[in-house]
Amino acid sequence: MPWMELCLDPLTDWDEEGLADWAEALGAFLTERGRKITTSLQRLPGYLIVRMGEEDEAGELLVSSSERLIVMMGLTVKNDSEREFAEMLTRFAKEMGAVALRAPIQYLAEKRFWQRLGALDVPEPVLLQEEIQREKVGVELLYKQSLLVTYRDHPALCLEPIFCSARPDGPQSLAARRVEKLLGGGRPIGFASRVSAYSPWQFDKKEWEEILAYSRLESYELLEQLVNQSLPSEYTNFY
Repeated sequence: MPWMELCLDPLTDWDEEGLADWAEALGAFLTERGRKITTSLQRLPGYLIVRMGEEDEAGELLVSSSERLIVMMGLTVKNDSEREFAEMLTRFAKEMGAVALRAPIQYLAEKRFWQRLGALDVPEPVLLQEEIQREKVGVELLYKQSLLVTYRDHPALCLEPIFCSARPDGPQSLAARRVEKLLGGGRPIGFASRVSAYSPWQFDKKEWEEILAYSRLESYELLEQLVNQSLPSEYTNFY
């Protein structure tokens, strides 16, 4: 399915703590327009899903905190009320600190609507068609403790630290052990991963696993730095 993305000028820093209030405000807006729609939130590592609709299904919004991106899922802009909602959503997104809003395009009228707002086509990701090269894999900070794994200096995977029931097979780095002590008192910590919305490639299972493997050491080292920066000096000196 084709997509378009509207770049936004956020009015504030990303307000992750205010997302629940933001979702309720969306529901209130729709109720005022005569649509009996309730909103609910499902939180997942690094993003959340705003479900809109029980009596009258309206679709979902995928809100990526790590990429400050809002993605419209199952929502169209075929008529005046839907276009009004899209314009309101754009304003709300700016107020929440989002830097982009992405929408699916099913009809020519939708494309024209988003073009008028300044949206651009999103290139479809393509198959990588090469062996993953370890030296081309990098890691950088995204948001808070969210990390971005890059390949050939392009976004590849988003990583979110999570507590795990067991450690992965193989040797454990010292950075990983130190992060476990700092964050979880020794509980295993791993990373939930997903493909970045801005990745130019599609990855098969083997490529995905190789990128994770090649980025693991640097990911733990960067996470350790982030955790240390957020803790009092006397605590980090203890470890």
